[in-house]
Amino acid sequence: MNQTEQFQRHDLVWLSAQAWDAIMAGQPPHHDRFMAVFQCWQQQEWPAVVRRRDAAAGDDEVCIGFALPPQDGYKPKVAATVKIAHILEHQSALSLNSVINAAPAPWQETLRQLQIEASVAGIRFRVYGSLAMQFLTGQTYIGASSDVDLLFRPQDQEHLVTGLALLVQYQKQMALDGEIIFPQDQAVAWKEWLLSDSVLDPDNHQKVLVKDLQQVRLMEKRDLIHTLAISA
Repeated sequence: MNQTEQFQRHDLVWLSAQAWDAIMAGQPPHHDRFMAVFQCWQQQEWPAVVRRRDAAAGDDEVCIGFALPPQDGYKPKVAATVKIAHILEHQSALSLNSVINAAPAPWQETLRQLQIEASVAGIRFRVYGSLAMQFLTGQTYIGASSDVDLLFRPQDQEHLVTGLALLVQYQKQMALDGEIIFPQDQAVAWKEWLLSDSVLDPDNHQKVLVKDLQQVRLMEKRDLIHTLAISA
């Protein structure tokens, strides 16, 4: 397996001192205002997030991003590329269950109920975006217009239908967003998937926007459905 194949979008990576030195040396002058933020990030040992690969990235490199705390309504994001050898630790996006206590109090009971129903159905929702960063850093990321970004990886067609039904049910109670991640790490915004009349139709030729670690492209929904096991 290619070394880069172990990394997926939204994964978390913790960086070595060599990686931090390279990141700070590689930032253009107009990013000087972020240097103090990067130094704090390194000192606190907060992770970066894996993003889609740049065309120029080497086979021994991973493309990462930093979503910095919002400033006056602006959400600064800084991209970088690091050597795989300079990554100290790597894990998947955080589980929903682990971050609920970092959510605003009015959200917590709804998220807890969603987690319980998902667990019973065998679905594991993971969290990225503002709620994940607020949990990881303790900084304020969530504002009045924030939503909860959830992803899930359906194992079969039944999981896909059940997971989407839960998201539809709970988005009536709070602002949710996020992605379905199909078995070949092909991600589709679940709200875009639901624009079709049928959630699960193997003959559906509708195309949806698909993101993976390498590229963004259009694919037919039926081709994505065919990557899932048929429910028993």
